[in-house]
Amino acid sequence: MNAESEFAFIVHRSAFIVANMLQSRRAYSATFWIAFFSFCLVPMFMLGLGFGRYFYARAEAFKSADGAALAASQEVDIPLYVRTGQVVLLPSAHSRAQEYAAFNSSYLVARKIYPRVTDIRVDQAQHKVFVRVEVDVSPLFPGFLSGLTLSGEGEAQVRLQNR
Repeated sequence: MNAESEFAFIVHRSAFIVANMLQSRRAYSATFWIAFFSFCLVPMFMLGLGFGRYFYARAEAFKSADGAALAASQEVDIPLYVRTGQVVLLPSAHSRAQEYAAFNSSYLVARKIYPRVTDIRVDQAQHKVFVRVEVDVSPLFPGFLSGLTLSGEGEAQVRLQNR
């Protein structure tokens, strides 16, 4: 038996098996479940994983913003604060906040996604420091979701205790 005739036999035998299967109810049931799993359950599972990644990254963004706010609140000009009660941040506040934002986002940094401090505000009335952090989380998701950015805001109270 040569290779061509052997190939023709295999093709003919496969066509016979498929034709036989399509005549039974089991084949239709199996086809239905295969289609159901591939077009419904697998995409729903992947969507669930995507939501989990999104919310975990969102929590990391807020955690890094809180850490950045605490770091920025430690960079207050203390002599000026003692004299006047006014909260003024030192020039090193932004870099310190950026450093602590990276320290508090281990999940994102492990995936080479780095949060960046975009805004530091001071509320003089309440003696609070607010820090806004943005994170581009598009590397966590498929390519068609490019440009997905999360932002979080953290706050810290500025207090000075006399000893």
